[in-house]
Amino acid sequence: MTDRQQQADAPVSTAAVPFLPTDVEPDGVTVAEADFARSCFPSVPFKMARFTVPPGGTSSPDQHDVQEIWVLHAGSGTLVVDGERSVVGPGSVVGWPSQVVHEVFADRGEELVIFSFWWSAPDA
Repeated sequence: MTDRQQQADAPVSTAAVPFLPTDVEPDGVTVAEADFARSCFPSVPFKMARFTVPPGGTSSPDQHDVQEIWVLHAGSGTLVVDGERSVVGPGSVVGWPSQVVHEVFADRGEELVIFSFWWSAPDA
C-alpha cells in the first residue's frame, strides 16, 4: 500500500475534513479536493479544494458551469476576472458566477495557497 492510499484510508476525526490525494499539474499547480464523504459533512451542497500556485506560475484561465468562491490563505498575486485585474493576498475572498473566465498569477514572488468552493449555478 502506498503512502497516498494509506492517507486516503486513514480514519478521520469528527471535525476534520480530509483531502483526496494531491494532483500535480504540469505547470506545478497542485490541487487536492476535500473528501466530504469521509467527513462529518457527507452531504454538503458544495465542493471544495485547496490549490497552490508556485511563484511565477498561473492557475491558467478557467471557465465552467459552476459558481465559485476563492479564499486566499497565503501569498499575494494578481487575479484576472473577465479581463479585470486586482491584487489579492491573505484573507482576500473573491468569487464569480458561472461562465466567467478567471485566472490567478503568483507574480509577487510567493506561492499562493487558495481554498476554492464551488456549487451548481441555479437554473435561470
